[in-house]
Amino acid sequence: MRMTLVLLAFSFLFAYNCMASESDVLDKYLSSLPGDLQLKEDGPQSYKFTCDHLNINTQGDLIGKHRVYGEYTRALTEGKVRWKNVSIARAVGFDDPFPEGEKQDYMEGFTYNPDSDSLKPEFFQGFPATAIDARNLVWDTVMFEGFAWSYLDKLELNRTYYPSEAVGEFNLAGAGTFQNKQIELTWLGISRMNEEPCALIQYRAFLNKLNVSTEGFDIRGGSHYWGEIWVSLEDKQIEHATLYENVVVETKMPGQENWQVGTVFRRGVFQKMIDEE
Repeated sequence: MRMTLVLLAFSFLFAYNCMASESDVLDKYLSSLPGDLQLKEDGPQSYKFTCDHLNINTQGDLIGKHRVYGEYTRALTEGKVRWKNVSIARAVGFDDPFPEGEKQDYMEGFTYNPDSDSLKPEFFQGFPATAIDARNLVWDTVMFEGFAWSYLDKLELNRTYYPSEAVGEFNLAGAGTFQNKQIELTWLGISRMNEEPCALIQYRAFLNKLNVSTEGFDIRGGSHYWGEIWVSLEDKQIEHATLYENVVVETKMPGQENWQVGTVFRRGVFQKMIDEE
C-alpha cells in the first residue's frame, strides 16, 4: 500500500513538473517575439502563389472566375528575385475546375531587386497595360514580405499594431491609385508550418479606395483585404501566407456610357515549395 502511494506521488510530481516545464516554454514563446531575429536564406527559396478571382453580382451569384498563379524565387545571385510559369486560367461555374492556364510570356524570368520601387511605371516595362492581375502577384508578395519582416519587433500578443507608413494613397505604376486607409497587424500566437515554429501574424485593411484606368477599362471601387502570415522563428522566412480581398467596383468599358456595378472576391495562397529547395 505504501509503495502504491509512493508511486502515485512520484507520478503526480513528474506530471506536475512536465506541465510546469511546458508552461515555461509556452510563456517564453508567447511573452514576446525575438527582436533580434535575422532573415537567413542559405540558398534560393521558392514559393507558388495562386490567386483566384471570383466575379459576382450584388446578390453573390457567380458571373465567372479566373485563376492567376506563378512561381516566385528569392535569394538568387545578388539577392534578386524572379518569377516564372505565370499563367491565367478561366472557368465559368463555381465548382468548375480550372483548365491549364495561358502562360504570360512577358513575366517569364521577370527578375528584379526586392528593394526596387514596384509602384513606378518603369518597373513593369514590357507588361501589357491591362495586366493588372499579374502586377498584383508582385504587389501582394511585396505586402507579405513587408508585413512579415518590417514590424516583427513591434508586435505584442493579441494587441493590434497600426503601421502609419503603410497608410496613404499609392500610385499603381501608372495604372491608377490605391489608398490604404488603415492597416492592422496582430500577432495571434505561435503555430507550426513546414515543421517549423512560426509566429502567426494577422493583417487587415478595410475601407480602402481603388481607381484604375487602362487602355481596356476604367475601375473605381472600395477594397477590404485581410489574411495571415506564418513567419518562421528559426530563420524569419515566410513559410505560408493567405490573402482574402473583397472589392466592390464600378466598371466602364470603352464605348459604354454607364458604369456597371459588381464585386470581385480574391482568395490567394502563398505556399513555400519545400521539395524544390
